[in-house]
Amino acid sequence: MPVIKIKVEHDLEQIQDRMRYLADDIFQVSGPMIVSRGGWVPAVDVYEASNVIYVVADTAGVDKEELRLVFEGQFLRLSGRRRPPVTLNDKHFYQMEIEYGPFERFIRIPVAVEPEQVEAHYENGFLVIRMLCKKPNDVVNIDVS
Repeated sequence: MPVIKIKVEHDLEQIQDRMRYLADDIFQVSGPMIVSRGGWVPAVDVYEASNVIYVVADTAGVDKEELRLVFEGQFLRLSGRRRPPVTLNDKHFYQMEIEYGPFERFIRIPVAVEPEQVEAHYENGFLVIRMLCKKPNDVVNIDVS
């Protein structure tokens, strides 16, 4: 009979951190098989620096006009279409590794941000999205009724 080891956490903050990490892991919607609708999926980096969240997407070959960004709750939806640089009719390919067509990607933003202050620019094939983190309210006045 196999032995199962169980470690009990005594510190509530450690338990909450581990649960948050587990939930992030379970609900992370970044795998191509989950978010793809039959097209290709651009690679994405998400990181924080100086209270700013950056999302950088590798969208080489996508016209800026083809990109769509929508911020919905905790998710940033990136969609668009990459078209081939030449027409693919009656071509004989010897090698074809670049994927073309429509794409859609949902990126979970791990912290609260100011949705009104999201900026995006397209540079050298990368879509760079900059979002300011929300400042927590240190003092909250509560009226008693």
